Amino acid sequence: MEQTYFGSEVASTLKIGSSTLRKYSLALEEQGYTFDRGVNNSRIFYQKDVAMIQRIMNAMTKKNITLEQAVKLGISTIIEDTVATDVIDKRDESSKDLAMSERLERLEKINLELVKRLEEQQRMLLERDVKRDEQLMTVLREVQESKQLIAVAKSKKWWELWK
Repeated sequence: MEQTYFGSEVASTLKIGSSTLRKYSLALEEQGYTFDRGVNNSRIFYQKDVAMIQRIMNAMTKKNITLEQAVKLGISTIIEDTVATDVIDKRDESSKDLAMSERLERLEKINLELVKRLEEQQRMLLERDVKRDEQLMTVLREVQESKQLIAVAKSKKWWELWK
């Protein structure tokens, strides 16, 4: 939350009287500048408000202009700052949009690459499983053939003993 100040605090900080602060505030309000109000309708000053009053005071002393001219000058700087901020914000939004679309494209490329890798892995696993099954079947056939040969050899030997 932003720091707030009472009128008396602002007046003592700027080394002006409370009536002078009130005069500057009224001049600002006549030009459309708004101050937040407290419970008893007193002005609440934020740092931006204090800076605005300081800007007015500096313009009056350094440029030797009237209060009304200084207030108009101070408010015009707010409008210029707002326009510049809006332009910067729009640029930031467009650059954010561009960065976001670039990031999205990179993510899509990465996803496509991952899908390709996954498909390749699945193909390799399937080939490995087929080879393993073929080898297993070959080994099983060899074991069966060996058992048959052993059985035949045992049966011949047994048969020959009876003769």
